[in-house]
Order: sequence, then structure tokens, then C-alpha cells
Amino acid sequence: MKINKNATFFQNIKKTWRYIKEAKWNLVGYAFVSVLEAIIGAILPLVSAKMILNITDGMMEQLFFSALAVFGIEFILSNVYYFKSVFYSVVYRKTLVNLQVAIAKETLKLEVKEIDKESSGVFIDRLNRDTQDISGMFMEYTYWISYVISNVGVLVAIFFLNRYFFFYAIAVSMSIFLINKKRLSKQYEIQKKWKKLQEKKTGLTSELVRGIRDIKVLNASEAILKQTSAKIVESSNEEIKMVKIRNKYNYYANNVQGITDFFMILFGIFLHSKGLLTIPTFVILYNYQSKIKNLLTGVVQLLEYNKKFTVSANRIYEVIEDERFKKETFGNTKVKKLEGNIRFDNVSFKYNDRKVLEQMSFEIHPNQKVAFVGKSGAGKTTIFNLITRLYKVEEGGVFLDGHNINALDCDSIRNNMSIITQNPYIFNFSIKENLLLAKENATMKEIRKACKMACIDDFIMELPEKYDTKIGENGVILSGGQKQRLAIARALLMKTEIILFDEATSALDNETQSEIQNAIENLKGDYTILIVAHRLSTVIDSDCIYVVEDGKVIDSGTHKALLKKCAVYKNLYEKDLQI
Repeated sequence: MKINKNATFFQNIKKTWRYIKEAKWNLVGYAFVSVLEAIIGAILPLVSAKMILNITDGMMEQLFFSALAVFGIEFILSNVYYFKSVFYSVVYRKTLVNLQVAIAKETLKLEVKEIDKESSGVFIDRLNRDTQDISGMFMEYTYWISYVISNVGVLVAIFFLNRYFFFYAIAVSMSIFLINKKRLSKQYEIQKKWKKLQEKKTGLTSELVRGIRDIKVLNASEAILKQTSAKIVESSNEEIKMVKIRNKYNYYANNVQGITDFFMILFGIFLHSKGLLTIPTFVILYNYQSKIKNLLTGVVQLLEYNKKFTVSANRIYEVIEDERFKKETFGNTKVKKLEGNIRFDNVSFKYNDRKVLEQMSFEIHPNQKVAFVGKSGAGKTTIFNLITRLYKVEEGGVFLDGHNINALDCDSIRNNMSIITQNPYIFNFSIKENLLLAKENATMKEIRKACKMACIDDFIMELPEKYDTKIGENGVILSGGQKQRLAIARALLMKTEIILFDEATSALDNETQSEIQNAIENLKGDYTILIVAHRLSTVIDSDCIYVVEDGKVIDSGTHKALLKKCAVYKNLYEKDLQI
């Protein structure tokens, strides 16, 4: 579904309602107490004015009842404030949760190419800041609309009390309103730019934290701090611009308000001297002065919130709905179990306008062990990204068991294959929780069996908390080899027919590599195994080895056959022996 890049306020309201309607009765309660608060707010100045007149006239008995009325009203207001905060917290929390879950869900549907080309801050800021900005939207509007309506009622009361003062109040309101409207229009454009700068700052600061070990080892603290500081300063400068605009126009508005307050007294004195205003009415009108200011505050708050909501809502729905960021699309064909036949038919692929694969064709049969070798950047990992459908085929076709991969649904592809990458991501969970990501209902017997095959069970059992050990963000307490073995165990737990190893043994020492090779060898004949390898010594027993260069398969065959007929392969193998 496409959305209008400049969605209107009401379009955004309609979209946001689906995330708040779960708490609609709390919203109704909030609206009710807000209206009640507004009504009481309109009555209170009248009662307060009556109390002042009782004091000035020395009417002590009536003063008692006036004071009792003020006490009663304030007691009711305290209850209103309590229930208002309760309703607000429920609506805000449920809306925020629903929005954040929705944007997280849609982020996971994005094409990998979209994630690759964007800073992580683009999605982190929208998930955190922008959802917070709009979660209280319905309550804010309910409150300020009731606030404005109640103070419009005050204007009506002023009209009947004294029409001269009414027109004076209108003139004051319009002058301050125009000043604030000018401020909001200037702030809006800066706020959009500031949000984008915030994304860049968030992305860089998150990288600073995640990459702190590499930064220290590279002694690059000063260099990364310089870049981070530049982003922080740039974002701060835009925020300062907004503050300056706000302060400048608030200064104008406050001065206008101060002048008009002074002239209100002079105007009242003049009207009284002409017999057009009584002292009691003057006292009531003076008490209503703050209500006139509140009316302006309410209108300005509505306009300001409208601008803020529009900016944040457009940014959120860019992710939730398909407009700026492309989502993965799959077919409708369902296949419960793939046998493991994989075929590339004249496949070409570009990444950022750079051709990575060019008219590549090959076929892998079920239960074969197949390897792809070649120099870095030859296109080997891209082959795996196309097979797992992380990248979409642009030209030619990839076929799984004869089915065009673009026709298959997501589960048919990804439930039937697992991949172990060169740099597997290990989540900040316990070891057991990381493994259960592959199979939620796995038993401890299954988990340990997979870990034994991946040669990591002995290490885990030596830890104080064993499988319940928390391993930090991206497996920080594990070595590179341990992370890869844990990723291998995670993949083995899925028990898929197709297993892909993308440089999966690159970070392992020779002894551990040998153990993993034995584990892979145990799988041979029962699974379709694909390996991208830098070390050719790890794939010499493959059924078929494809030599990839400049995005093309230039030769294929067994290790022995390629040594005889392929100079590129022979050169790669001889270099590997020298390492």
C-alpha cells in the first residue's frame, strides 16, 4: 500500500487510531474528565470573584459559603487530575507498545538492501522517539480541544458581561495568535531537518558503543570521537535554532501580553469613569484575564502538536507502510519440505548499480556437498544471499526443487535452509535462549546434541551457569570461534535440508576447524551442503567446487580435476598451502 509522502493530518489520525482503539474506553474516560476540568475551570473564576467581593463588602457569612464552594471545586479538581493521569498512562502505554511492535515488525520485513544503505539511527529513532511523540496524541487533542472550548465559553461570558471588553479580548487574542503562528511555521521546517540529523547522530553513537573494542584496539578513539562530536554539534545547532525561534517569538508575545494587560486596566478605568463598567463586573473580568491567555495557549498548543505529530507520523508510516523503504515480497506457493535441488539460470545481479553477478548458471543436486571459491568480492556471498532470498533475483532465475524462488512463500524458503555466516550475530540473551531462536520448542537433549556436533558443548558446560549464561551484546564474552560454533549449533538445531556455510570456519584455529570439518562430514549425504570457503583445504572433499571470478562461474569440478584444468583454482590452492 502506497502512502502520500505529505499525508494530511486527518490521514495520519486515521492511521494512528488503529493503534489506540484497544484503549478507547480509557480515552473516553480521559475525554470525560478533561471536559469536566474545563467546565470547572470556567466556573472557578466566577466563584473566586464572588469571594473577593464578599471580602471587600465585609459579608463574612456569605464569604464562608463562597470559600466552601471554592474548596469543593478544588477537591473535585484534585480527583479529576488523578483519574486523568490514570487514563492518560493507560492510553499512552498501550498506544506506544502497539506502535513500537508494529514498526519493529515492519522493519523486519524490509529488504536487506534497504537496511544496508541506511544508518541504524534511521530505524532506532523512529522506533523510539517518533512513537513517543505520537502516542499521547489523542489525549493531547482531547485535552486541548476541551480546554479551548471551555475558554471560548469564557469569551461568551465576557461578551454578555461587557461587549467592550469582549472586542478588546478578541483583538489581544488575534495579535498573540498571529505571533505564535509565525513561530510555528518557522519551527516546522527546522524540526524536519533536526529529525534527520538526530537519526545520523543516533546511528553513529550506537556504532560507537557496539564497536568500542575495535575502536580501542585500533587506537581510533580520537578519530571516532571527532566524527561523533561533529554529528552531535550539527544536531544541537539545529535544536538551538528552534530554541532561538521559540524564545524570540515568545519574547514578542510576552511583551504584547504585558502591554495589553496594562492597557486592560486603563481601559477598565476609562469604562468605569463613563459609567459603562461596574466594580463587581470589573473584578470578574480581571479574574477572567488568565482564561483569555489560556485560550491562546490552548490554540497554540494544538497547532504546535499538530506540526510535531505530522512530522513524526509521516516518518513512522514511511516504515510501517510501503513508500520510502521497500519491503520483502514473496510468492504464494507453499512447499513443506525441499529436497535440496538448487539451480541458477542466467542470474545477473547489481548492488548499488555495481554488477556483482553476470549470467551465472549452475545446478546443485540434493545431498551434495558443494563449494564456491574465489577471491574476495568475486560474488560468492551474493550467491548465498540470493538462495536465502535476502536479495531478490533481478535477472534470470533461481530455482529450488524446480520452483522459481520468487513464487515461493517466506516459510517455504527459510524453514528449509539455515546459514552460518562469517560474522554471525549473537543476541544479548542466554546461550539457551540464543539456541531456542532456531527452534522454540527444542528440548535440552536436542540443544546439547546440536552443540556437541558443533564442538561447543564442553565449553558451555564449564561455564558457571552453563546454558543459562548471559553472553552480552553480539556474544561479547565469546571468542570469534566460539560465536561461530554457537551459530553452527543454532543452524543444526533447525534440521533443515539445506545448510549454507559462508566462511563459517574462517575464525577458527586449526584444531577447532578440524573438529567442525568432522561435524560437516557427518552431515554429508543427508543434507545439501553449500560452502563458501577462503581456505581451500576445507573443501577439497566436496562433490563439486565452483570457481567464481568477477561474478561468473569460470570452472567447476572436483578438487583433483580443477588442479589439472583450472589455473585460477590451482593458484588459489597453492597460496592457501603457503598460509
